[in-house]
Amino acid sequence: MRLFRIYVDGALFYHPQLSKLAVTEAKVEEDAENIDSLTLSAPYNHPYLHNIKPMASVIICKKGNETVFEGRALDDGSDFYNTHTWTCESALSYLKDSLQPPYAYKGSLRGLLEYFVEEHNKSVEEQKRFTVGEVTVVDTKDYISYRCSGLPSSVTMDAIKDKLMKTHGGYLRLRYTADGKVLDYLADFTEASLQKVEYGKNLTDVKITFDHTERVTALIPLGAKIKTTDEEGNEVETDERVTIEAANDGVNYVFDEDAVKEIGWIWAAEVWEDVTLSSNLLRKAKARISELAKGITSMELTIVDESDTGADIADIHARQYVYCSSPPHGIDGRYLCIQRTRDYLNPSGNTITIGASGIRLTAISAKQNQNLSTLEQDILGQTEKIENIFGKVEDITTAKMYRTELVVEGTSIFRDKGQQSILRCRVLSWDKDITDTLDAACFSWHRKSGNTETDADWDGLHKGMKSVTISTEDVSDNASFYCEVTI
Repeated sequence: MRLFRIYVDGALFYHPQLSKLAVTEAKVEEDAENIDSLTLSAPYNHPYLHNIKPMASVIICKKGNETVFEGRALDDGSDFYNTHTWTCESALSYLKDSLQPPYAYKGSLRGLLEYFVEEHNKSVEEQKRFTVGEVTVVDTKDYISYRCSGLPSSVTMDAIKDKLMKTHGGYLRLRYTADGKVLDYLADFTEASLQKVEYGKNLTDVKITFDHTERVTALIPLGAKIKTTDEEGNEVETDERVTIEAANDGVNYVFDEDAVKEIGWIWAAEVWEDVTLSSNLLRKAKARISELAKGITSMELTIVDESDTGADIADIHARQYVYCSSPPHGIDGRYLCIQRTRDYLNPSGNTITIGASGIRLTAISAKQNQNLSTLEQDILGQTEKIENIFGKVEDITTAKMYRTELVVEGTSIFRDKGQQSILRCRVLSWDKDITDTLDAACFSWHRKSGNTETDADWDGLHKGMKSVTISTEDVSDNASFYCEVTI
C-alpha cells in the first residue's frame, strides 16, 4: 500500500507509522475550476507544530511517490484543546503573487500564456516558478491581440482568467514533475481514471441537486469593441460593441421559449471580447442561453476509493473522467470529476462531484455524449425509484467490497532443506473476515516460477484448499505464490 505522508519545508511532518508525528486531519479538496486546498490539523504536542509558517512554508503531501498536494498555509488557528489547524492553498496560488506590467501582445494563445508566465517568473523566487506545458485551447485564427497600458493593475492569475479563460474557455492544470511545476491550459481533460464507481460495489451514497436560482431565460450578447479610424488615420477602439442585431432580424437578444413559458423573463448580459462578427456572436449566444436556461445540476457521490483498500490502483482525482454506474439513480456513463474531497485519515467520507458545478453543465454534457441531459430526463422519469432509494441502502451494504490477505505461518525465507510453511488465504468483506463462510472449492492456489510446466502441475494439485503447505522444494526457482478466490 502506498503510504500518505506530509512534509514541511522538506522535513517529515506526518507519517502513519510514527505516533510522534500524528495529525488529526488531512483533507485535500481538488477542484477542476479553482485552486486546490488542504485542511491540516495537528495536536498540541506535535514536535514540529511551530515549523509551519503561513505564506512561507512549503507543504507537500505525498501518497507513495505521487505528489497529491503542494502549497502553502494561509492561516494558523487553534481550538480549546490547542489543536492547530491550517487552511492551505495549492501552488497554483503562486500566480496571485505577481503583477503583469503594461503590454501589447499579438500572437497565439500559447504565446500569451507563455508571456504571462515568463513575467511572473521574473518577479518571484524559484519555488513559485512554472513552465508552460500542454496548451490545447485554440482560437479560430490562432491569433489574438491585447493591449494593457498604464500602471500594473492585474495579478497574473487574473490576467490569465480575463484574457484567456473567460474569452476562450478551458481549464488550468498544475502538474508536479521532477523538473518543477508545469502549467497546462486545456480545452478538456483527457485523463481517465482506472477505477470505476459502481452501485452495489464502491458507491455508498448519492446526492443530486437541481439548482434553479441561477437560471436565465433571455440573454443580451456583446462582442468585441468596435474599432474606427480617427482623423489622423489611426485605428482606435470605441465604447460601442458588436451586437447580434445584424444577424438576428434587428433584435439584440436571444431567449429560450420553453424556459420563458415555465418561469418568465429573466435577463442577463454577457461579453465575448474576441468575437467581431454578428453571426459568430449569435451562434455563441444561442449555445449559451441553452445552458443558462436549464440551471445547475450537481451530482455528489460518496465512494470507497479502492486504493484505500490496499488495491494496487491509482486514486480517483478531480480533472479525470470516471465511469460511474448506478441504475436506481439513472447514472450510467463516463463523467468528468469536477471536485474531489479526499480525507486521508478518514476515507469513509470521501466524495466526488461529477458532471458539473455551475452553469457549464450543457457544455460538459456535450463532451460526455450528453450523459447529463439524459440523466436529468431519466431521474425525472424515475420519481418512484428515487423516493424508494432508502429502501435500497440495505442492498448497498449487502453487496460488499471484497479483498484477500495472505497469511504465512512459519518461515518466509527457506535456507535449509526440509523446511515448511503454511500459507492461508483470508477473505474479507470490508473489514469482516468471511473466510469460514466460503466453500473450499472457491479457492485456487497458483505458483509462479521459471518452469511453467511444473507450475501448472502444482496449481492442479492445490485447488479447493483454503490453506497450503509449501516446502523447500516448492520454492525452487524463486517461486512466488498467490490464491485466486471466486465468489
